[in-house]
Amino acid sequence: MHRLRTATWAALPLLLPLLAAGPASASSSSPTLPLRSVRSVHPGDTLTAIAKDGQAAYGDIVHSSVFIAAGKLRMMDPLLTTTVTIACDARPGTYPVVLYGANAEGPAGHPAPWARVQVEPADEDARRACRDKVKNMPPPDREERWAANDTWPQSEWDVRTFRAGSRITITDNDDEGKDGYITLTSRAFTDRPTLRGAKAVLTATTTLKCDATPGLYVVYRHDVGQDGPDRAWARLRVSPAPRAGACSTQAAPPTSRSSRTALVAWSVGGVLLASAVGAALLLRARSRRRLNSA
Repeated sequence: MHRLRTATWAALPLLLPLLAAGPASASSSSPTLPLRSVRSVHPGDTLTAIAKDGQAAYGDIVHSSVFIAAGKLRMMDPLLTTTVTIACDARPGTYPVVLYGANAEGPAGHPAPWARVQVEPADEDARRACRDKVKNMPPPDREERWAANDTWPQSEWDVRTFRAGSRITITDNDDEGKDGYITLTSRAFTDRPTLRGAKAVLTATTTLKCDATPGLYVVYRHDVGQDGPDRAWARLRVSPAPRAGACSTQAAPPTSRSSRTALVAWSVGGVLLASAVGAALLLRARSRRRLNSA
C-alpha cells in the first residue's frame, strides 16, 4: 500500500496537465486559422478558423478556393469558429482565405482578407489517402456554446442543458410584432407555450417533463396561418431530475379542498388507530386478570 501511494504521488505531476486539458483537448486537434495567419497545409488537412470578439460576426462565411466547402462561423463562447478542410485536388501554392458577411451572397459580396494557406506538394498516393479520409469524415458538429448569461435560444443550435422537471424561459429576439402568433412544441415540454410580448422581445415559459429521457430535444415553432409542418426552431438538452421523487410535474398540485380532505382523513385515521390500540390494551388487561384469579 505504501509503495502504491508513493507511485501515485510520483505520477501526479505527469497526470495534472492531462486532467487540466479535459476532454475538449482531444477534439480540438486541428490547427487553428486566426486572423492574418499563414498556415502550411496538405490536401485533406482540417483547419479551425477562429475569430475573437470584433473580428467577425456570427454567421460570416470563411472561404478559399482550396477548401472542400466554405465554413460558417458559429458561436463557441468566447470565440466564433468553423472547421474547413483542404481539397484533395488542391495544387501546390499560396491561396488567400477571405471572409464574407453573413448576408453576402458568395462572390457577389465584398470579401475581407482573413488569412492565407500554403498548400504543400502531394503525390498520387497521398491524394488517394486524402479521398479515403474525406469520404469517412463525420458530419460537422453543429451545436453551439453561447455565454451562460445570454437568453435562450440565441440560434437554432444554441443547445443549453436543463434538468427534467425544471421551469424554463424561452426568448425570441427576431419576431417583433408577433405577440401571440407563435406557439412552440417539444417532446420535452408539458404544454404548448405561446410567445408573448408587446415589444421586440417575445417570451414564453414552460415546464419540462419529469420523465423526459436525458438527451437532445428539438423545439418546433408554429406560426398562425402557417402551411406545412412545424419547423425546427431551437434545441435543448435534458439532464436527469435532481433526485428521485423530487420532480412532480406529472401530478397536479393539491387544491385547498383536497388538502382539507386529506387532513380530515388523517385525523379520522388517527382517532380510529388510537381507539383500536386502546381496545387491544383493555382486552389484554382483562385476560391477565382472569388468569391471575384462576
